[in-house]
Amino acid sequence: MAARKGFTSKRKSDGKPRKLRKARNERSQRRQARKIVEARRGKKLPKKSLVHHKDGRTSNNSPKNLKVVKGRRPHEKIHPGK
Repeated sequence: MAARKGFTSKRKSDGKPRKLRKARNERSQRRQARKIVEARRGKKLPKKSLVHHKDGRTSNNSPKNLKVVKGRRPHEKIHPGK
């Protein structure tokens, strides 16, 4: 079952999915992106995995904009020189 946009996989006591809170800063936006990917996959990501924002904007947490990368080295290949 694919998670709906803006929802986590956890459910409230009434059975409805919980909405994600609006991210306040860049770090929480990254954490939120990770939660979105985990909810869509239905399992936790490995600790070394990173979530890459395809368009470069951390504020855009659309599932279509997120890509899982297996560590820093592969992520550095996406962003050479950073």
